[in-house]
Amino acid sequence: MPTAKRYLFIALSFAIALTSLAVFSPRTVHAITATLVQVVNTSSTPVPIEETATRFGAALCLQTGSISNAYNQCPAPTNNATFTVPSTTSTGATVRRLVVENVSGFCSNFGSNAVVIKAIRLRGQPLPDAVANGNATFTHYVPVGQPYAYVNDASLPTVANQPENDYSFGQTTEFAFNPGDTVNLEAVYFLPSLADTQDYFCVGRVEGYLVTN
Repeated sequence: MPTAKRYLFIALSFAIALTSLAVFSPRTVHAITATLVQVVNTSSTPVPIEETATRFGAALCLQTGSISNAYNQCPAPTNNATFTVPSTTSTGATVRRLVVENVSGFCSNFGSNAVVIKAIRLRGQPLPDAVANGNATFTHYVPVGQPYAYVNDASLPTVANQPENDYSFGQTTEFAFNPGDTVNLEAVYFLPSLADTQDYFCVGRVEGYLVTN
């Protein structure tokens, strides 16, 4: 009889132990899980901050020469080929730099098929850590495609009987300007003779983002 009671006592002890494990184990697991997701940062181990960015775009247009000015492909003002990198965004955030991701557009020149536009460039001030090598400006070049050359029909207004070269350009890139920089759109062209007419217009689009933190 004492042996039976002893076995019963042992069985009840195991049952109580199993019940206690079932009740308390989930709490223990939850406590460990909560501890694992806690993040502690100090001044020596700060929380990493991702750069925030605001999309930026600038429409530029340059025209020079009698035919281009008469053709009037650039809206007023006549030569809006310059923009200034903003110092603050439309929401008031301070701009650290402008990162340009894409430059695209098209050009036409008139009066002489011997004049060929070879590249488009954006000119601005160098970044603080740029190697200037004696240059006071930073220039990014965008190559243009081969020209499509023809002579305009006599029935057309403004450009009647005028030789014309048409080009397109576009480049995905990544380069930067500082807030407050003045950036100019310019054409780089081949001029065989000073007698050749420098008469062209270029329409460009600059796209990128403003870094604000």
